[in-house]
Amino acid sequence: MKRFFAILCIGILILSGCAPVEPAPAPVYDTAPDRVETGITVGGVPLENLYKGAETYYIEAESLLSVLGGTAQADLGIESHTLTVTAENWSRTYISGGETANALYDGTKWYLPYEELLTELGYHLFEDTAQNHRYYTVYPKADGLYGGAEVPILMYHAVSDDLWGISGLFVSPSEMEKQLKYIVDNGYTPIFFEDLANIETIEKPVILTFDDGYDDNYTNLFPLLKRYNVKATVFMITGSIGAEHYLTAEQISEMQASGLVSFQSHTASHPDLGSCTAEELDAEMLQSKSTLAQITGKEPFVLCYPMGKWSDLSLEKTAEYYEYGIFMSGKTYVTGQTDRVKIYRKYVSRTTSLDSFAGMLRVNK
Repeated sequence: MKRFFAILCIGILILSGCAPVEPAPAPVYDTAPDRVETGITVGGVPLENLYKGAETYYIEAESLLSVLGGTAQADLGIESHTLTVTAENWSRTYISGGETANALYDGTKWYLPYEELLTELGYHLFEDTAQNHRYYTVYPKADGLYGGAEVPILMYHAVSDDLWGISGLFVSPSEMEKQLKYIVDNGYTPIFFEDLANIETIEKPVILTFDDGYDDNYTNLFPLLKRYNVKATVFMITGSIGAEHYLTAEQISEMQASGLVSFQSHTASHPDLGSCTAEELDAEMLQSKSTLAQITGKEPFVLCYPMGKWSDLSLEKTAEYYEYGIFMSGKTYVTGQTDRVKIYRKYVSRTTSLDSFAGMLRVNK
């Protein structure tokens, strides 16, 4: 009897070993979104891998991290998958599959909806519909600045001894060097408008601006900026790029890439904005913004009024297209106390003495 039960147990074990085994469930992956022709530039860096889902733009996780930095850790499950992206100042979790999905994973690549994240990190979107391109750029909103900081803004034009135009607009290169040396030796910090975001941490700030975009800004000014490690802003007439006496697109790109020059808008054709129609203002401001974005990869957010002329309508349009609007000669700019589209500068001419220049830098004036 015992022998019978032993044989029966062995038989049962043999039969159970031959029974079919349930296969492990296969992971569920998403379908990759369609790649689109729309271009995208983030912080001046062009990214090629842009995709479109039903209603959302996506970008490959690797491409996004190449710009923002950080690391990604994936946890691959059966029906849903998790990707945790972590950088120095932010962390975000993406889920693919399931009811709470906010990303896509096709089994090989992660596709992340980047717009919300970039907005959270302070990037502003300029969508150039004519060029089918999206530019994400970080710049400070005027209503979020630390208030009460006094920032002298100086207005220049040409830097040359070749006086082919109005002589007063041509600061001699030798005088320009003296002025830059004075700035550095006396503890002033030349900044961009971009740096206004941290203005409370900057002692003795000053913004150097150069109107029109003359080619001597490259041949004469740029070497001085590099010698003294000084930042400057050039307000470019975009319709004059490459014309006689004006900067070329290649020179603009080189200057921008140096980290010492920021290019902002001086309109497309340098008209009297005070007499322009709404349609003309739209064209001038949008064309200028588009052209500079294409060359520099960054959205210009400051407009300088040509010849200092404006109207109530042009101020309204400036506020629509730009964050800051810049006048000509006047008082010192005070953050939080000055209308963001009515910011004055101090004019430096060919005949400005070094003593007068020093006086322009002093605040409370």
